[in-house]
Amino acid sequence: MASFATDNPGDAAADSLKIRLRQGLIVFGIALALNLAGNGRVSLWDRDEPRYATSVREMKASGDYIVPTFNSEPRYHKPVLIYWLMALSTSLLGDNPFGARLVSSLAGAVTCLICLSLGRRLIGPKAGYLGALALMCAPIMVIESKLATTDATLTLFLVGCQFCLWELSQRESKRLAIGFWVLLALAFLTKGPIGPAILLVAGLGSWLCGGPTAYLKRLHWKLGTAVALAIAGPWFLAVGIRTDWEFFREAIGTHILKRAVSTLEDHGGFPGYYLLATLAAFHPWSSLLPAGILAAWSRRKSNPALGFLIGWVVGPLILLELIKTKLIHYYLPSIPGCALLIAWLLVQVDRDVVNLRRWPLGRVATGLFVGVGLACSVGTLAGAFTAPLAVGLPCALIAVLIGVGTLFGFDAIHRGATLRAAHGLVVVWSVVMFVVGVWLAPAADPYRISQRAGERLRDLVKHEGVVPVLFEYKEPGMIYAMEQSAHQYRDITSVYDLIRRDGAVATLLTKKELLQFRKHGKFEMENLETIHGFNVNKGETQALSLTLLRGPRVDADLVRAGQETLVK
Repeated sequence: MASFATDNPGDAAADSLKIRLRQGLIVFGIALALNLAGNGRVSLWDRDEPRYATSVREMKASGDYIVPTFNSEPRYHKPVLIYWLMALSTSLLGDNPFGARLVSSLAGAVTCLICLSLGRRLIGPKAGYLGALALMCAPIMVIESKLATTDATLTLFLVGCQFCLWELSQRESKRLAIGFWVLLALAFLTKGPIGPAILLVAGLGSWLCGGPTAYLKRLHWKLGTAVALAIAGPWFLAVGIRTDWEFFREAIGTHILKRAVSTLEDHGGFPGYYLLATLAAFHPWSSLLPAGILAAWSRRKSNPALGFLIGWVVGPLILLELIKTKLIHYYLPSIPGCALLIAWLLVQVDRDVVNLRRWPLGRVATGLFVGVGLACSVGTLAGAFTAPLAVGLPCALIAVLIGVGTLFGFDAIHRGATLRAAHGLVVVWSVVMFVVGVWLAPAADPYRISQRAGERLRDLVKHEGVVPVLFEYKEPGMIYAMEQSAHQYRDITSVYDLIRRDGAVATLLTKKELLQFRKHGKFEMENLETIHGFNVNKGETQALSLTLLRGPRVDADLVRAGQETLVK
C-alpha cells in the first residue's frame, strides 16, 4: 500500500506483527483501565449522564424502544442508538453507574486503537504509536470515556470514518467504502447530523490544505447511501410516525438550529473558546498544537497526510466556533487528529536532533506547556488546602504529579530529549488520570447533593406511601436516584389539586421555597431533615429540606359556621 509518511527507513523493522500486537494491547489495555477506573464508585454526574441512564431505565421498563422518555416525558434531544447500547450494557452489568458508562469506556479504548492503526498509515509506526499513547491519557479523552453520554461513542464512529477515508484515498476497496457508510449511519443514529457535518468540514479543510481527495470517487455513493438509509432510516421513520413528527420539530428546531444561533442551558462562549478550552482539556499535548499546525502547513504540499490532519483539526474548530452554544466535548471527534499531529511534530523534532524551542513557535509551545502545567499544579494544590481532607489528599497528590511531570518535561525538552519528555508525560498523565478515577472522584462524590437528595426522597416516598413532587430543585441526578418518575410543578398553587386528591406529597424545598410555603400557610408541613451538599451545575453549596406537604388546613371557625348553617 502506498504511504505518504514514514518515520524513517528503519521503522520497517520495528513494524513487525509482534510489535504491532504488543503496542495495540498496551494502548487498548491502559486506555480501558483508565476509562473504567472508579466508575462503579461514583454516582452519575449531572446533568447529562442521569438523563441518558434514566431514559434507558424507562425504556426497558416500558418496553418501548422507539421513543425515549425522561421522567415519563418524551425526550427528543438525541437519536436512539446510545439508549440501545446502554440498555444492553446495563442488562449485562446491572442498572448502575458502571453498567451505564461501559459503552463510553469501550468506545474510548477502541478509538485509541483505531488512532494507533490510522497513525501508522498516516505518519509512520513510531509517530502513530506515540499519538495513540498521547490520546489514551489526554484528560478530555479519558473523562469523556468515563461518562454515560454520546460523545465517546460518536467519536469512535467518526474516527472509524476517517480511517476508511484515508485508506480509500490510497486504494480502491468496496469493503472499506461500505464500512464508511455503516459508520456514518451509526454516527447519525448516535447524535444526528452533527457527525456528518464534522466529517464534511474536516474533508473541506483537508482539500483546502492539499489533502487527498481520491476517496470521493471510491465511496460507492449509490450503494453506500442505500446501506446508510437501511441502517438509520427505519428508526427515524418509526419515531416520526409515533410522535406525529414532533421529534423532528424539536430535535431540529430546538437542539440543532437554536444551538447554532443562540445559547442553550447557559452553555455559551466567547470567540476563541475552543482554543482556550482545548489548551486546558488536552494538556499537556495542546501546547504543541500551534507549532504542529505551522510545521505541517509548511510541508503539506509534499505530504498529503499532513493536509488530511490539518483539515481534521482545523475544519471542525471553525465550524464549532460559529455555533453559539459551546461545550468542549463538541470538539472531541477532532482530538485524535490533534494527538496524531502533535506526535508527528515530536518525531520530526527528535529525528532532526534539535531542541523544540528552535522550531517555529517552539518557544511558544514550551512556554504554554510550562505555564499551563504549573497553573494546573498550583491551582490543584490550592484546592487541596480548601477542600475537605478526603478530597484534599488526592488533590495534593495530583498537584505534585503534575508539577513533577511539568518540570521533568521541560528539562528533557531543554536538553533536546523530546521523545523522552513525551514518554515521561504519558506515564505521568496516565497516573494522574488513574488517581482521578480511583481516588479523587469517589472521594468527592459524597459531597454532591443530587444523589443523596434523590435517595432520601425515594426512601421517604416508599415509607410514607406518598407521591414525589418537584419544584425548583429537579436535577436529573436526583430523579435517577429516586428510581421513579415525579410530578413537576412551577409554583405553590399548582400543586393544590394533587394534595387534595392524595392527602400528602413528598418533596425537596430550597430555602426560598420553604419560606414561601410557610408564608402561604395553606399546607401542613413536616420538615424531616435538611440535606447539605454541592450543586455541580450551579457551582455552589446548597441546602434542601426534605418535606411532607399534607392537605390544606381547614379554618375551624368556617367549619363551625358551615355546620350551624346545615342544622338551621
